[in-house]
Amino acid sequence: MHIARHSFGNISGDRIPIQMLQKLYRHSSVTTTILYQSNFMQNETDAALEKVIDF
Repeated sequence: MHIARHSFGNISGDRIPIQMLQKLYRHSSVTTTILYQSNFMQNETDAALEKVIDF
């Protein structure tokens, strides 16, 4: 179950609104969801790496 939650978090990234993720994760606080999901939101990092790779 733990691996499934992390896989889902990684796949969803920042594509799903945080309030919907809160419901899907069944967190009582959106703060918990934000902290949990922040590990998987990597668009800025990916964009920075793309600039280096695609020079």
